[in-house]
Amino acid sequence: MTKINAYRRLDGRVGIRNYILAISMVSCSNTVTERIAHATGTIPVVHEQGCTEFEHDHERTKLALISAGRNPNVGGVLLVGLGCEQTNMEEIRSAIAETGKPVETVLIQREGGSPQAEKRGVEHIRRIKAMVEAERRVPCPVGDLVVGVQCGGSDWTTALSANPVIGVMTDLVIANGGSVLMSEVAGFPGSEHIVAARAATRDVGLRVLDMISELREEYHSTYGQRIEEVNPTPGNKAGGITTLVEKSMGNIKKMGTSPVQGVLKLGEPVPHPGLWVIDNRAQGPDPFNLTGLAMEGAVVTAFSSGRGSPVGNAVMPTLKLTGNPETFEKLASITDFNAGTVIQGCSIPETGAALYAFLLEVANGRETKSEINGNFEYIIPRETARGTHGRCPLSS
Repeated sequence: MTKINAYRRLDGRVGIRNYILAISMVSCSNTVTERIAHATGTIPVVHEQGCTEFEHDHERTKLALISAGRNPNVGGVLLVGLGCEQTNMEEIRSAIAETGKPVETVLIQREGGSPQAEKRGVEHIRRIKAMVEAERRVPCPVGDLVVGVQCGGSDWTTALSANPVIGVMTDLVIANGGSVLMSEVAGFPGSEHIVAARAATRDVGLRVLDMISELREEYHSTYGQRIEEVNPTPGNKAGGITTLVEKSMGNIKKMGTSPVQGVLKLGEPVPHPGLWVIDNRAQGPDPFNLTGLAMEGAVVTAFSSGRGSPVGNAVMPTLKLTGNPETFEKLASITDFNAGTVIQGCSIPETGAALYAFLLEVANGRETKSEINGNFEYIIPRETARGTHGRCPLSS
């Protein structure tokens, strides 16, 4: 059985990093959070929510903040709040602390202002670091991995090389007992019948079809347009993609050939290993999808981009690949793996196996370009097209 060296958490899950997060409770505490993180070399999680939100929006905010702290890649957490926000810091702290990891809190109003809160936060982080740095990697089966797959900034090579290569990697992860999470449901229309046909059960197949039918209706009722009128995006078209069907056919290549085990809402635990679809319809810029995958417990995501993209995530490494050899040459500083060798004559199975080997290196500690470059975005996805208040929820 293939093993990786990773962090076995007290709740039984496996992480491949030992990040410390400074999580802001509300936009008012973002600057203090960022200053504490900068002073201590930790990762800030900041956002524009946390107060005066409607209930369903605030539930998503809480879920995102709790999920960040609970992700297996996170070894310790500092929560930074103002003191009068809607977000209940104790509720967040308690939910994260259930995993057994250290969690400290700072309130700006309680400490007497920003400078005092920053000083207190730095003290807390130093104590957390002492505990987290005592953690050691131990041998763990590949079957404990939860891997996300994503694409964005797609061009004509995405469907021909990069995403089929990810599909081979997906099948290898699952063959070794692991889990793979696929989101980007706004990129399914036109190919949903193919995904449904690969479902493990008839009920799962019907759920896939219903999900896309609902998505189409949401677009039409919210924006007065069909989804095909706004997707592909201008960048996709400039990269050579002509229709949503063409885009979706490439999109689902990331799923490989494994059966779809089910459709999960954000916040639902993954019931067992295999391939899962995440019903995260609040598709915005690619960081929305990455955060959604991290919220579902992914510890690494393989992200293909024909045109190139620097985005990463605050709680998991993002393994960037491109199917375009020119993009890899031009944007090597933000791209980890060249799947463009397929365009140049290498086989898809061979290249997919190489990507799987690279994924295991990342799981064992190899830094990705997104980590090296400090791309630690954490953009909270909102619930559905109806809940985006006019923002067009597209995946690029």
